[in-house]
Amino acid sequence: MKSMTGYGTARVQTKDVTVEVSIRSVNGRFLEPRFHLPREFVPYEGELKKVLGTTLLRGTVDVFVSRRVKNVATKAQMTVNDALAKKYMAAYKHLSKELGVPMNVHLEALARLPEIIKIEDSYELFGGEDKILKKAFAQACANCDKERSREGKFLQKDLQKLLLSLEKQIKVISELRGEANAQLQDRYEQKVRARLKGNEIDSSRLSQEIVIQLEKADINEELTRLAEHIKNYRQLVGSQQAEGKKLDFYTQELLREVNTIGSKSQVAKITSSVVEAKTLIERLREQVQNVQ
Repeated sequence: MKSMTGYGTARVQTKDVTVEVSIRSVNGRFLEPRFHLPREFVPYEGELKKVLGTTLLRGTVDVFVSRRVKNVATKAQMTVNDALAKKYMAAYKHLSKELGVPMNVHLEALARLPEIIKIEDSYELFGGEDKILKKAFAQACANCDKERSREGKFLQKDLQKLLLSLEKQIKVISELRGEANAQLQDRYEQKVRARLKGNEIDSSRLSQEIVIQLEKADINEELTRLAEHIKNYRQLVGSQQAEGKKLDFYTQELLREVNTIGSKSQVAKITSSVVEAKTLIERLREQVQNVQ
């Protein structure tokens, strides 16, 4: 079992460049990758998605990639806007003449004016840099997957503990079933006799009506289905496959059966166990949301 929550990083560096990849994953119904790449690496996004899909099967995944060139000066390009500089100088001369103020323009001040000198990064990759990116990315995926496996072990233990507690509550309800049916039988007999008071009562007809009502109110079928659901649930919890969606389905089925028992039962002890069982199932549901 694996959690959908995890974090992994990796860094690969050469004499020219350092590439660092960080992957953070949280819950999600499907695999939803979100890449945050330097513009140099954007063309490789499709390949990286395929690699990600072979490791992380579900979850919302943020991928952050940084690229640092060691000798920036060798990769930068500098341009000088001569025409704009001349226009600035012409404007200064005009103001000097109009205002009668001596012109005293320093070259450094002129160079700092907007758009006079522009430094642009070069977006060319070094030879083999794509391999560096893919290596760092694969390592980060593996590290994130390892963390998800570690989290999955804690999830597995918690789910097993909750299942055991749920089974105890179901056992209590099962043991109270006979008492509940006996109470229902007495209640139905009293109701029928009260309505037919003063009239002759056909005992066989009375017994038949009581059996029909007891069959409607009996919780045996729900208890049987609950036992089967819990059995399947435990197998899925122990599986090494991605079973998050199946567990979510069985959690809903568990809640459906327990709700039905609660609607049928008129015994206070059963109602109390039903409330406790629903609380446990809700905790199961919250944990299952984290399972891949």
